[in-house]
Amino acid sequence: MKKITLRIFTVVLGLAAFCVVGCSKKEAAAKPQKQAAVKAEPAVHYKDGTFHAFTDIKDDWGGNAEITITITDGKITACEFLSYDKDGKLKDEDYGKTDGVIKNAGLYKIAQAALAGAAQYGQKLIQTQQLGMVDAVAGATVSHELFQNAADIALKQAKAAN
Repeated sequence: MKKITLRIFTVVLGLAAFCVVGCSKKEAAAKPQKQAAVKAEPAVHYKDGTFHAFTDIKDDWGGNAEITITITDGKITACEFLSYDKDGKLKDEDYGKTDGVIKNAGLYKIAQAALAGAAQYGQKLIQTQQLGMVDAVAGATVSHELFQNAADIALKQAKAAN
């Protein structure tokens, strides 16, 4: 009986040690990859001015967006991002309403949360100075794709102006 208990204990102890060693190696391996992904883009020199662009893609519902980026002393100092529905109407406090009325409170709340999330992208671009460092905001991932597209077009204009 003692031999069986000792064998079971040895097997359980061995499995526990294997799990601890295996998990610690995965974490150690994951850290360098994560750090490598956060590496800064090479410094980009932009010409001062205001650069404006519309997306050359549409969102899932046929809408698009526009961006206006201001560069001062080679740095992004202002960024305005606006989204439009498929009919060209600005997405604002009425976005998510039907015929000007909130007919589905849940959908309206989701639509407004998406707008609030998308409103953060311009400020994040100003803070990071790198388009690749502007992460998607939960609830505004479709807008993130539009933001990335429009900002890329505008920033290419700013680079080409050099």
